[in-house]
Amino acid sequence: MKYFRHEYILLATTLVSALLYFSCRQASFSVDATLCGAFTAVVFGYAIRKAGRGLFYGSNARSVTEIVFAHVVCLAALVMVLRTGMFASMLPIWLTLPVVADYYGRIGPSGFQIAQGLTLLCLGYFEFRVLTDPRVRNIEKEEKKAVAALWKKAELDAERMGSLRLH
Repeated sequence: MKYFRHEYILLATTLVSALLYFSCRQASFSVDATLCGAFTAVVFGYAIRKAGRGLFYGSNARSVTEIVFAHVVCLAALVMVLRTGMFASMLPIWLTLPVVADYYGRIGPSGFQIAQGLTLLCLGYFEFRVLTDPRVRNIEKEEKKAVAALWKKAELDAERMGSLRLH
């Protein structure tokens, strides 16, 4: 489970995208759902590829609440970034002009579309790092807790010994 191959992750992404698109194609949010599903499959696929079961279990695992919250925030940002394309006509002309064109008259992406793509890439990288980075442990705090636990045990042992009566 720890070593997913890239091909499997991309296959899962394609299957999730096709399933979501064809099941929601009559709805107005079908493209949003498809992109969110693909984003989820890619991010969690590569996170599981790197961290394995340690993503969900173990000492470095994040809580389910933390994982869900980070993912919902990234999905909301993803939809907002993609939906801003509807208002591209309001942007300055230099942002909406195609950057390149080829000899056949096909035009390339605009500066705004390139910025959207880079933003999506950064969102994916951000969530991947949030999911897979090991937790920072406060060693001093853990040592103080361990010492306090030892002293409590010593006090408890002293109390037990003091309550024994020798006849």
